[in-house]
Amino acid sequence: MAYSQDYIDILKLPKPDSTGSIWNSFYEQNDKIMVLSDKYLNDKEYKRMYGYFLLDTMLIAKPESQLNEADYKKPLLIFGPVNGFKNWNKFNVLVIKEKNGFSFLNTHYNGLNDGVYYSSPNRMVYTGNSLQPVWELQSQPKYYKYTIVSNNERIIIGDYDPTTEFKIDLVAIRNNNYKEENTKYLKIYSSKKISADLKAKFISKTDSIFSEICNKLTISPPDHQIICYLHSEPNEATFFANFYFMQGFGVLPLERTFGTVFMKQLHCVGLNLDIIRHEGFHALWDESVGLSINAFFSEGIQEYYQWGQDTAIVNNNIRILKKYKDYDITDLVLKGEIQNFWGGPAENNWPIAYPLSGLFVKYLVEKWGLESFKNMYIIEDKTVAFRKTYNKSTEELICDFRNYVINK
Repeated sequence: MAYSQDYIDILKLPKPDSTGSIWNSFYEQNDKIMVLSDKYLNDKEYKRMYGYFLLDTMLIAKPESQLNEADYKKPLLIFGPVNGFKNWNKFNVLVIKEKNGFSFLNTHYNGLNDGVYYSSPNRMVYTGNSLQPVWELQSQPKYYKYTIVSNNERIIIGDYDPTTEFKIDLVAIRNNNYKEENTKYLKIYSSKKISADLKAKFISKTDSIFSEICNKLTISPPDHQIICYLHSEPNEATFFANFYFMQGFGVLPLERTFGTVFMKQLHCVGLNLDIIRHEGFHALWDESVGLSINAFFSEGIQEYYQWGQDTAIVNNNIRILKKYKDYDITDLVLKGEIQNFWGGPAENNWPIAYPLSGLFVKYLVEKWGLESFKNMYIIEDKTVAFRKTYNKSTEELICDFRNYVINK
């Protein structure tokens, strides 16, 4: 693949797996075992990370020390930093454990935040040189057979199979197709296709938005620049941000605009300050408070920030809550899975989960304060979080929320 062109057309690059066959080739196997690191087994963050896999009742979890010889012949999901396993070579995987890091496909990776995910019918591996890259790899869709991350950035995706092998170097494409510009808060990679004059006017207004967010929600400004991509068209953003599950796998119409945060990076299509405000909020909140995979609360706090004090919007959203009074939000509150968040009832083609999540967060903040919400937010087991923070069960909290909002 050549990277010396004026502009590399990402639509001509190898396509992602839209069928789920890569993921399913492993998950359709019987007697799967998730191998956990004994070294990290009692680490709170590690427990939080691997806990999501255990929702699959067909997946048996075992610490490495409890594996028997027959287990090594079974399909294994190996999860954790490479230095957390004593007998790595017995796993028979493409990732080679080395004295200082690991190697994959003949390339050595020794950075603390280097990591690799790859999948085959009998092995699925999430590993790296620390917990951070393992989490980053876990939290993104698996549309290619392997993904490499480094320094909190997805740098390579590809296919290792000799008959279909390819490697897409995302950093090289970025350096070819985008121009780097810097502000107080942002390291911006802007598409070379965007007008320089329009881009300059847009960028000049971004820092004030970030200052406003920090002041309003009493969160600390980032101690480093946040990476922000300004894409000229939606297919660029979908490719760089793995946003296929939201936008689809087909070629997107060029006039479509949207934004997202992926691996703490902003991705914006179109010079739209509202998108910067929305996605910038997510990036700042993640940096200051922490990450959560529960979309109900990650979107809910943004909604609260955006319209929590706007009486007209609040009243309209209460109307939606009353209209869908029989809609059970328990799963949304407890898990906040993005598919359920977007796949539920909608008003004017927009998921009602957005206004409901904003109302729920508004209720929590008004009754118990913003700092308590921050503490609850980073505890992924919401049953535990609600009891610990608010001394209420999930059922009590949802019932109290409906009464509080409707009767307020």
